[in-house]
Amino acid sequence: SARWAGAALAGLLAVVAFAVPAVFGPSAGAAPVVESAAARWVPFDEAAIREQVAAGRTVFVDVTADWCITCQANKKLVLNRGTVAQRLEDAGAVTAMRADWTRPDEAISRYLARHGRYGIPFNIVYGPAAPEGIALPELLTEGAVLDALDRASGKR
Repeated sequence: SARWAGAALAGLLAVVAFAVPAVFGPSAGAAPVVESAAARWVPFDEAAIREQVAAGRTVFVDVTADWCITCQANKKLVLNRGTVAQRLEDAGAVTAMRADWTRPDEAISRYLARHGRYGIPFNIVYGPAAPEGIALPELLTEGAVLDALDRASGKR
């Protein structure tokens, strides 16, 4: 239908808008990339989310895949840069959990379905003030991630 085609085109244009800078490099004045980004992520464990939140911690879940262009753009432009990367590096305050859906995984599929999602990227933040989680938009922004981290932790 025309409505579906319009939505698909809008999504494609949004991906291109993020992917082009990701491929050709950041603009002048862009926030620095955190080199140790991969080291901070722990493997997805849904039971551990509840345990971490019960202990007063904030948990950021990134459901991603190597083949997902939007996921890669989110990493390059938001998750591995600037203030967001610094906040996710603070292991004392935030547990950064990655659910890798590069290969089909039933546990991740069920997790997505419980949140009404059937595709990726999917990012959600849990914390003492948001035990059910705060789902983020597919195209991440620094402001949206930082706001969710603050709200989930109870700082807002």
